[in-house]
Amino acid sequence: MKTYQLNILVDKEEHNVLELLDQLVDKNIIQVQKVGRTMVAANEQQIEEIIEESELGPYYSDKEARAILNL
Repeated sequence: MKTYQLNILVDKEEHNVLELLDQLVDKNIIQVQKVGRTMVAANEQQIEEIIEESELGPYYSDKEARAILNL
């Protein structure tokens, strides 16, 4: 069994995509599990604020701090 993440790029097409997935569920081909949280990528300013608030800046390089914080 494989797990995929599905991103619907056009909001107005969400109904069509979900309808297609429902058809596949009805045929017992796939299982659908809705994830409750949508993640949005942080912009550069937000990343800098996160690093600053974590107080890693004085001890680690920018690259190391990003790796520690998984940014």
